[in-house]
Amino acid sequence: MMQTLFRTFLLCCFFVSLIATAAPNILLGNPADPATTAAGQAVNAAYDYKDSLNRDTPRGALKGFLEAIYEQDYTKAAKYLDLRYMPKGMSARNGEDYARKLHAIIERNLWINLQDIDDTPAGDLDDLLPDYRESFGNINVKNTEVSLLLQQVPSKKLGKIWKISNATVALVPSLYEELGYSPLTEWFIQNVPDGYLFKLSLWEMTFLFTCLLASFAIVTPVCLITAWLVRKTDIKMKDDLAGLIAKPLLFFTALGLDHLLLSNATLTANARALLNNGYLLLGASLWLGWSAIGLFQYILRERLINNGNKQGAAMVRPFLTFIRIILLIFAVLSWMEYQGFNATALLAGMGVGGVALALASKQTLENFIGTMMLYSAAPVKVGNLCNFGGIRGTVEEIGLRCTRIRTIDRTVIHVPNAKLSEMEIENISMREKIRFKSDIRLDYSTSTTQLKQIIDEIKLLLENHEKVDKKPLRVTFRGFGAHGLEINVFAYIGTKSLPVYQVAAQEIHLGIMEIVEKQGSRIVPATFDAQLLS
Repeated sequence: MMQTLFRTFLLCCFFVSLIATAAPNILLGNPADPATTAAGQAVNAAYDYKDSLNRDTPRGALKGFLEAIYEQDYTKAAKYLDLRYMPKGMSARNGEDYARKLHAIIERNLWINLQDIDDTPAGDLDDLLPDYRESFGNINVKNTEVSLLLQQVPSKKLGKIWKISNATVALVPSLYEELGYSPLTEWFIQNVPDGYLFKLSLWEMTFLFTCLLASFAIVTPVCLITAWLVRKTDIKMKDDLAGLIAKPLLFFTALGLDHLLLSNATLTANARALLNNGYLLLGASLWLGWSAIGLFQYILRERLINNGNKQGAAMVRPFLTFIRIILLIFAVLSWMEYQGFNATALLAGMGVGGVALALASKQTLENFIGTMMLYSAAPVKVGNLCNFGGIRGTVEEIGLRCTRIRTIDRTVIHVPNAKLSEMEIENISMREKIRFKSDIRLDYSTSTTQLKQIIDEIKLLLENHEKVDKKPLRVTFRGFGAHGLEINVFAYIGTKSLPVYQVAAQEIHLGIMEIVEKQGSRIVPATFDAQLLS
């Protein structure tokens, strides 16, 4: 059941990761839509463009270029490039190629917010750049920051329009060598049809799935063969260990290999965002950790049972479940911190809520702590006969809130564990032997010779009894009582069982009576009437 839930969780994580990455597009349109920034924020055009390609303003020109490259119309995109005065080795005829490479550079390394780009023909005059230039992003190359620029160029119809600066276009070939796509990625770009799924191009989706399938193709045979070999061994928990290897470990290792492969690949910023969101890896880590704790629980429980510690074995499951919950909370908080959330503030809020919850459930928490103490210290166990503050009974169940006790009268009482952990508990079942003690009163007519003979024979009776421990063992004449001559008999019956003790005590008492009768004396009760002696 747990494995099914984790599989469902992992599938949900995958689709949520896609939706989370694509959510801005779904809600606001394409990233190059005139009403949308590349970062997915809505922008309302404030300028009435006269140019057919909206190159009147820096924002209009950049927005038009982004729209063209998103549609992979590089012929149109080249019209947004200033291809004048190209350096040696570059030609305006290769404008489409430069647009395609600039597309790759932007996709891989830059988020553009069109709201930051001026939407007036004059541009931003306070940006510390020449009036005819406008920056739309910075890229780090070999520890050097390179600015990508828009530039105002002459136009026959409008006088001046904005294009991507020829200084930036001149850097495209060298930037592409450092920041562009690898040959393998280029192969996917050339052989996968054009188009987008959510915010990712089809070649990116194909590349990601290919790497994922390749990772599973490599890891799956290794894990399945290892699991098969484990099942052939004599390990007691071989099925559980094999299940751990064949399922959560397989999934976790495959995802790790997939991340390793993609870490060396050239991907777009959107693909990196999808790869780094952590949904799948978090789910796989939780599945593996949860299963590993379950296997450890099985091993620890079996070891405690084999050592005769059934009480500790019963405590393993709730304790490790508590550990699982703590690990789950910390894993989620760590992932949230990785995603940019303020986990510290969240923990502070949880702390305030935790205090309120603790105050509201004070008694429940006390009983839970009492349960932990009863399981850890183990003063009583199920089946023990004990005295609980004047109540004698047998422990039937130690629950998470209270302990059920069956009294000698066969009634049932439930004692809260918080109260029970503070009681003085006499565990009768834990005694290793039972004391035998009897005071015998003999008639005052008993002679000294008879008294000595009776003492010696009672001692011999105890020494010869198979249930009586040899030490300590005492039969002594205590003195002259109000009702007769008093003999004290003290010994231990070597048994924990009360019925066995009662049979042995009966045999000893009958033997004492026979000895007294044999020696011609008699036992008198404590309430013997002195007038009967006259």
